[in-house]
Amino acid sequence: MLLRLAGPVVLLALGALPTSAASFDCAKAVTPFEQAICAVPDLSLADERLAKSFATSTGGLSKQGAALMRAGQRDWLDFAQRACTDDAELLASGSYDEAGGECLVSLFNTRSTALEQSRMLGGHRFITQGAYSAQPDPNEVDNPESYWKLATHELNYPLLDSDDPLAESFNGYIARRVEAFTGGAADAEAGGDDDSSADTSVDVTLKEVAGANRITLTATTYWYGHGAAHGNYTINYLHYYVPEEREVIADDIFSGDGWADTLVDAAWDQLQAQHKEWLIVEAPGDITEMVVDPTRWDLNDDYGLVIQFQPYDVAAYAYGAPTITIPWDRLDAIKAETQESVRFGF
Repeated sequence: MLLRLAGPVVLLALGALPTSAASFDCAKAVTPFEQAICAVPDLSLADERLAKSFATSTGGLSKQGAALMRAGQRDWLDFAQRACTDDAELLASGSYDEAGGECLVSLFNTRSTALEQSRMLGGHRFITQGAYSAQPDPNEVDNPESYWKLATHELNYPLLDSDDPLAESFNGYIARRVEAFTGGAADAEAGGDDDSSADTSVDVTLKEVAGANRITLTATTYWYGHGAAHGNYTINYLHYYVPEEREVIADDIFSGDGWADTLVDAAWDQLQAQHKEWLIVEAPGDITEMVVDPTRWDLNDDYGLVIQFQPYDVAAYAYGAPTITIPWDRLDAIKAETQESVRFGF
């Protein structure tokens, strides 16, 4: 897409510019950013994808929804122009090295993926919103060879494009959840605590609309402290119960005296069956808090309840974020009357 909204930014010109590339006529490329898009084939392709993603993401929106999407794209463009430089400032001259080019390609493709969340799903029109920031890492400023000169923070989440009570309630719920994930700074910039020595991302994506009753989203967070051996991440599920305009709670799925004990025992058995040789936990009590948390539950599997564990929860980091699946029929004795309404949406 022709990125004239944000003015001059960065240069990635490596040789003569082709007469056409990306989503605009390269003969008219003026800013360093436009020249960068034309000079690097992978970035040119990423720009073409981004143009299509943005055009598709804004189709069929309300006037207010379209305005929010345009504003969000302007914010992201300003971020993109700064996030692959050495000092988080607009680069008005010079050129990117190979790593800088790869950085831009990654940013463009990540943005396209985020825009693909602006769509119809289950009869609801969602839009994509977010917040982004880049800032110099003060611990790396005097190191010209540093790989981590900037700290970048990205946040993406969906909202309902409507002015009805459901949209007001759902969007308020998402705002509260995003605030919790980002440490209270969602309205200002992604990253929450404004950590200038780490890269962070929070992506809340649409997973399922179950009939008329449930909207489920996947919330993935990532944090990498500069210089660390590796980053860390979490995967959670946010279940919104439409009839009562609130988050799904455990009592919507299970009931009866001792339901938690029954669930934990079943989960422990599945852990042994699926992951025994990798476990670092020793007893059912070690997993109770995780297992009874509805944000760990994937309700989308007809065969069984999928429970999500995070890295380090039950196994070493290298093992990843394991899951277990408990057959629903094993949990029949603790089935709440509302379980099918929540799971299937009717």
